[in-house]
Amino acid sequence: MWLAILVTGLLAVPITGRLFPGETATHYFTGKILGWLICTYMAWLLSAFKLISFERSGVVVGLASLAAISALCSLGSKTMPRLRDVLRWEMVFFLVYFAGVTLRAENPDIRNLEKFMDFGFVNAALRADYMPPPDPWWAGEPINYYYFGHVAAAWLTKLSGVPSDHGYNLMIGVLFAFTAIMAFCIVRDGLRPAKPAISMALAVSAAALVTLGGNFHSVLYGPLRGLSPTTLGREFRFPDSTRYVGFDPPTTDKVFTEMPAYGFTVGDLHAHLLNLPAGLLILLILFRLVGRRLADRSSAGASPAEILALGFLFAVSAMTNSWDAVSYGMLMGLAGLFIWLQPSQIDAKSLTWLVLRGVAVIAIACLLASPFLAAFKPFASNLRLAKAHTPIWQLAIVYGHVAVPCLVLLIGLFLWARDDAAWKSAAMLAALALLLVALPELVYVEDIYGGEYVRANTMFKFSFAAQPVAMLASVLFIGLLLSRGGLKMGALAAVLAIPLFATLSYFWATHAGIGKALASNALTLDGLGSIDRDRAADRPLLDWLRAQGAGQRILLVEASGDSYTDAGRLSAMSGVPTVMGWQNHEWLWRGDYGATVIRAEDVASFYSSKTPANACRILTKYGITHIAIGTVEREKYAALDESLFRGLGTVIVNSGPSILVRFDASTCPNGKSTDRMD
Repeated sequence: MWLAILVTGLLAVPITGRLFPGETATHYFTGKILGWLICTYMAWLLSAFKLISFERSGVVVGLASLAAISALCSLGSKTMPRLRDVLRWEMVFFLVYFAGVTLRAENPDIRNLEKFMDFGFVNAALRADYMPPPDPWWAGEPINYYYFGHVAAAWLTKLSGVPSDHGYNLMIGVLFAFTAIMAFCIVRDGLRPAKPAISMALAVSAAALVTLGGNFHSVLYGPLRGLSPTTLGREFRFPDSTRYVGFDPPTTDKVFTEMPAYGFTVGDLHAHLLNLPAGLLILLILFRLVGRRLADRSSAGASPAEILALGFLFAVSAMTNSWDAVSYGMLMGLAGLFIWLQPSQIDAKSLTWLVLRGVAVIAIACLLASPFLAAFKPFASNLRLAKAHTPIWQLAIVYGHVAVPCLVLLIGLFLWARDDAAWKSAAMLAALALLLVALPELVYVEDIYGGEYVRANTMFKFSFAAQPVAMLASVLFIGLLLSRGGLKMGALAAVLAIPLFATLSYFWATHAGIGKALASNALTLDGLGSIDRDRAADRPLLDWLRAQGAGQRILLVEASGDSYTDAGRLSAMSGVPTVMGWQNHEWLWRGDYGATVIRAEDVASFYSSKTPANACRILTKYGITHIAIGTVEREKYAALDESLFRGLGTVIVNSGPSILVRFDASTCPNGKSTDRMD
């Protein structure tokens, strides 16, 4: 996969050269992200209009489209960096990528949490002719989720030529590297006034903090546990820092406070993690734009390249993790505000130009995302005022390491640095971070989750976005203090740095076993190891399904069930659609609980069939071609009649207690299929 990224990144260098003129390192690194996204987008777009098959032609079309766009951008411009610079930068990227892959290889199982869902979406995209991909857990319908990131993971997996389970785990390493490199570029750009040694050291530190750093709870839990009202009677575990508010002590307002380090550790290829590089690229463009305008008031506003890139990246964000379109949309608003509030810019004409540029970005984003938006049915219903609020002391425990630097940075803007462009740019990030923390305390988005978890999803999405932005703002502030010199500034920088860098101790909680794994040569990228260990009899069924070409029409019936169980495991691991997988997830995506009940009851009725007529009725209703009877089905439907199902077709896989039957409609009592769902 590293080689695939190298190819797309090199192809995109002329594009990012236009976007970041004169910044060869930045435009080289960002080319890797933008090239990958452009390739995926072009393949997705043409397959959404049914002009190509994504499965058969997506890779070639994506690369050809990127090459054509790059050729246009290279006209009249010399943007290719020197070979020795490419080799140096590529070595840096490879080392970071290798580190991310190594950490993932410590625990590569694609199981638990959201992994079945994410893996199912990637596999569905790999098998898809047209977009949106078929929903692997809702046979007969396309995915109704912000799925573009999973398509992007599938595109890169296909280009790399690796099995999808290996591709899934390698993708975690790719996202880790992209995130680290973007954090590095942002801090290096923001600390130009500082000495090179300071800016380099803090840029590397920012990369480590954003990808590996925990929140302040992970630092305070041990030393202050005896002074807190904790109800846990055990030692610290790394998920505790994400399940703290409402959990310890328990209350009726439970929320999730996740951060990238947790996401990379658990390995869910979920929307918020998939969009992290695109979000940080938006941040970098806006950060540089504001810094340029504040440093030189006569400089041009957003260039056409920046407007186009922002529009494209906002479209990607809307299709990958819609919450990020809101989060970074607020950053765009703050950027406009910081530019307009310059003494020479506070007039109607300047405001009009800023608004027009913002409208242009939004219009481009809506246009580019329109095929997705036309097919997507939003499942969040209303914006509500929050009735429950996080206690201030718990907010301090979670965010203290970044809240203090961000607040002091904003206060210092008025006391010490009214005309400092670098300071103002960092203050913009601090303002966004604090706004993202405050929003779930004011409002929440209503969805299917209620009761104790009514704010959980809103808090989860905004807190995940807030942590890296706050980390970057804090590191930038420390660098700006050091660049000013003097004992007082140095002392303040040290005081702020200690709690911030202490969060790197989270690494030892998340990867305590990495040394042992390295020593025992136990690292692997095989994501299917859990099925070999726990459900070995099912593996031949899975292998057969995964081996079938995308052009073959296969619909499966297997056990459905609750979220975060082994229900729907064959469809998730193969991409072959089943009647229903995880019921609660489909309830969220479809917004129709009654429809999920009908499908769940149909699956249960099928496996409890006492007559071929009932089984055939359900098989033909959904157009099922294959019947799975594996370990999960036997556990959940203990009274199933195996002989009845064997009589409905041909057993094509026989693995001890697990079998896969190819359904033959001629075996039904009426000898033909009826009531079929297409």
